[in-house]
Formats: sequence, C-alpha cells, structure tokens
Amino acid sequence: MTVRPRLFFLLLLAVFCVLAATLGFFFFRDNFSTHYPIKVLSAATLRGGEIPWWNFADGGGQPLAGNPNTLTFYPDNFLYVVLPPHVAFNLHFLLHLILGWLAMRALTHSRFAAWLWVLSGVAISALSFYNLITAIALVPLAFLGAERRNAVQLGLAFGLLALAGEPVIIVATAIAVLILFTRRRGDAELGFTPSASPRLRVIIVSLLMAISIALIIALIIAAPQLIAYSEIASEVERARGYSAQTVLNASFDPRRLLELVAGPFIRIDAPHLFPTLMIGLIIIPALFRRSRYTVIAALMLFFALGSFNPLVRATIESIRVLRAGRFPEKFALVMCAALVVLAGEYFRESKTPRIWTIVTFAPLLIWMVWTVPIDWFGPYRVAPQSPRRVFAMSIPGGQAIDRENYRERARRLEPLFGATTGLEYVLNRSGDGMHSLLSRIAAERFATTRNLAWLRLATAPTAVIPEAMAAPTITDAVNLIEAGAPAVAPHAFRSAPGARVTRVARDGQTITIDVASSGPALIAVDQSCFGAWSARMGDREFETAPVNLDRLGVLVPGSGTVTLRFGRHRTAVIVAWVFSSLLVIALLFALRIEKLDRRAGEVERSGDDDGLMA
Repeated sequence: MTVRPRLFFLLLLAVFCVLAATLGFFFFRDNFSTHYPIKVLSAATLRGGEIPWWNFADGGGQPLAGNPNTLTFYPDNFLYVVLPPHVAFNLHFLLHLILGWLAMRALTHSRFAAWLWVLSGVAISALSFYNLITAIALVPLAFLGAERRNAVQLGLAFGLLALAGEPVIIVATAIAVLILFTRRRGDAELGFTPSASPRLRVIIVSLLMAISIALIIALIIAAPQLIAYSEIASEVERARGYSAQTVLNASFDPRRLLELVAGPFIRIDAPHLFPTLMIGLIIIPALFRRSRYTVIAALMLFFALGSFNPLVRATIESIRVLRAGRFPEKFALVMCAALVVLAGEYFRESKTPRIWTIVTFAPLLIWMVWTVPIDWFGPYRVAPQSPRRVFAMSIPGGQAIDRENYRERARRLEPLFGATTGLEYVLNRSGDGMHSLLSRIAAERFATTRNLAWLRLATAPTAVIPEAMAAPTITDAVNLIEAGAPAVAPHAFRSAPGARVTRVARDGQTITIDVASSGPALIAVDQSCFGAWSARMGDREFETAPVNLDRLGVLVPGSGTVTLRFGRHRTAVIVAWVFSSLLVIALLFALRIEKLDRRAGEVERSGDDDGLMA
C-alpha cells in the first residue's frame, strides 16, 4: 500500500473511531452493570488528581484499586482525564481491536488473518467485557513474543494481562506460550540425542532467560495491582474461593463447535459468555495442518469444555486451589486465536484466495449485524439524581442482545448503572466477588429473610452508636440484628452521653467526620469495613472494627475531626504505578526501535540481493 492510500485509510479509520466512540455505547453484559459505571466513578477521581481507591456506590462501599476487575492501573486510563467517560470507555474497545489487528498481522504476516481475528465471533463477543477485550490484543502479542523468543513482548503482554485481571486468560495464554516454546522455526527439534545435546542446552538456556526476563517485566508492570490487591485479598468474597459449580458455569457446550464454522444458529439456554464464536469454513481445512497451533487449539478446547469434560469437572471438584478463576469458556478465546493463525497459514498457501475471502468474510459480516453489542448512547445518557443510598433489584438480563431490555434497565437505574447518576447501592451482590465477606452475608440474609433491619443498617448515615451489644462471632451478630438489636459490635460498648457526629464530608476519596463528645465514642461509618481503612485524628491513628456486622466502626477518645482514607500502602502503590507506567512506555519505544531496525535489515538484505543479481 502506497503512502496516500495508507493515509486515506488511517484518516477514515480515525473518523470511524471518533463517531463510534462519541455516538455509540458498548452496552451489553458486564459493561452495563459493572465496567461502565465503575469507569465513570473512576474518571471523576482521576480528574481530581487521585487514584480511585474506594467505590462508594457499590454494596455500601467496595475496594476499587485492589479490585482486579476494574483495570485501575491499565495504561489507557489517561483517556478518562481528557475525554468524556463514555467516549474514553468506547475507545478502550476500539483501540484494542486495532492493536489486535496489528498484533495478529505481525504474528501471521497475513492481512487475511488480521481481519479474520478482529471480525471473528470471539472478538465481537469480547466487546461485551471491558477486561476481556484486552486479550484480543495481548494474546496474539504473547504468541508473537513466544515465536520470536522476545522477552520484551512476552513481559509486556503478560504484565498488561495481569492489569486486566483475568486469571483464566493468563493461564490459557501461558500454556499456549509454553507449547510455542517447544519448537521454533529454523531451530532443531528439542530431541535428546547425543549430537543434539550442545544445541539443546543452548536452546534451553535461551528459553529460561527469556522466560525469566519476561516474568520480571510482567511483575513490575503488574506491581501496583498486586500490591493493592494484597491489602484486601483475605477479606473479599474471593478469599473463600468459588464453588466448583460457580467455576464451571459458562462451560463450552460441544454443540457450539458447529458455531465456529456456521455461526450462532443454535440456541444455547445454558450459561455462556460469548454470544458468538464464529470464524468460518476455512478452519476445517486449516485444522489438518501439522502445527503447534493445532495442539494449542485442541488443548484449549479440552479445558474450555469445563463441566462437559469429566476430567476437568472431577479435577475442579477435588482441588480447591484451582477455583481462583471462573468460566472455562474463556479458554475458547485463546483457542480461537490459534485457529485464526492456522486459517491465516492455510490462506497464504491456498490457490483460491479470492474465493476463501468471500466465503469467510461474507458470513462474518452478516452475523455481525445481529451480534455486535453496540447501541446508541442517547438512551443511556440519564439525568443526575440527588445523592442517596438505595436498594434496587435487577431485571434478569438474559444472554440475548436485547437493546430495549437494557434501555429499560437504564431508565430503572439498576445497579450499578445508576451509579453514573449519583446513586449509591446497598445489599446488592457483587458480580466479581469483591465485596467483603461480611457484606456478602448481610446481602444474603436480607435476600433470604427480607428483614428490614438489614436495610436500616445499610442505609443509615454515619453516626455515633450510643450503645452496642456484644457480638463476638458472626452468628451472634446476625442473630442479634435480626432479633431487633439497635447496634452490635465485637465487644459491648457505651459511648459518652450526648456524643454526636456534627459533620460528615467527602473530599474525593477522603472522608472527614467532626465529632462532639465528652469522652470515648464509637462511630458507625456508612462504609463497609476493611482492614485497609486508616482512621486518624491529627497525628493519632485509631482502631477500626466491624460494627453492625459489616459497617466500619471507629473508636475515638473524644471531640475532634476524624480523617478516613482507604489504602494503607498508598505510597508503595503510587511508586509501583510510576515504575509500571514508565516501563510500559520504555518497552513500547524499544519495540518500535526494534521494528525499525528489522525493517532496515530487510531493506539492506534486499539491496544486497539486488546487487548480487546485477
């Protein structure tokens, strides 16, 4: 492609991205109920010059920076500082599609494969998940790093995957990379013959060095997320691990193998993540190629089957440590990446490329009309509400792309979408298992008993507790609350007579509470309790403890102003984020320089060949 057509194409792409990001909205599934509202809240905090540590709107308060599902430290968060939140949100998806195209093009040297990847069913389906769309760019980048033994590409890919917080995708990609390491084009097979021993040792040493460097790079990039998560890891719902049933939900139904070829014409009522996984007929002949990618695709399918695979089901049921991630269907994303590579290799050798282009892309474009999860943004531009705490039920969203259903849910201001208007929700269940274990118990008890005591405590404003009954265990606290006790704490306590809260203010992520008291007083703050809360009055730090089961209790000695901040390792997280960001920028420059050097080398070799021919 010459310079002028290329510039025209880039201009056309830029115009399309601007229009799609401004007028559209990737509304479906987790985007609606989790990711978009969280990014709107985070954007306001980032524009105020702070890291989003705490989410005031979810479940009566929930960690934000430590939540691996919120992408708090992902590099493209700078977009939220300079652009409207919904535009930055949409650009996140569009940019990763573009980067996915570039990565697959570099991996396969095939524009056919690059377009097939970003128009495939799995890429279109990933537009429903703010965190999963990152894999569309990062999985082929990891494959490319494995092929080239490039520690920089591998470290960058896995570091960013860690910031995106998807353990299943990380494990699946790591398995695929290890398979790709078994043989490299131009290298000898890793055989244990005497003649191959010296060569084998060199290959193994180079592999270990590449893996070690890549791991160090990935850990530095992921460090801010890892440090922030370590503060809350023992207190969130995930600390208990998921049940085997929860882990195996959204397993890959074997009937969907036909969908890879012909589209999502089979109705699947069982839980599934991806509305479509279509690639096209070309994968049938492509699968007969002898390739490591065939092995990767087969192994990913083995794991993706989940509950449909007796071996996988039995393993998950018997080994609790494997229950850190959910939804085996996510393995299908890496499987589809391997299938696209195979399709690209087959297409390059095909004698009828024009026919395969039509046969492949015509059905994909037709199905895309029904499966692309985008809507106009207008129906989701809801009016601001007066700040208040509410309990709201969600309409079952189903797994069909039903725009009218989602527009109605936006009008109802369901959790958490209504947080974009200023609402704060209580007693709602966490979609990502990141509420505190105590808040989960409160939500479950309210859902089971409909005892209004739970709603009263969850919506109560910050105030002094005049007297708290002793509830040394969780069971004691639950029983006393449901029996009508006005307040409970781990130990019985009586505040000084007349003690009261005179003012509560939020300044960004900081809460300040003015207390008037002639002696010790116990304050029940209207946030969920975590050990990472820091409560200070001047230079003194005070004890915090759960009151009323899951609310944040602060014991103060008397009158004064209490300052509450979430995150005890803030300095370490900030320093780690600075190093992480600088390293990502440096690595991108290094990859750009490497690409220019490679092109220069190709031009030089081409010139030498021309001279020899002459």
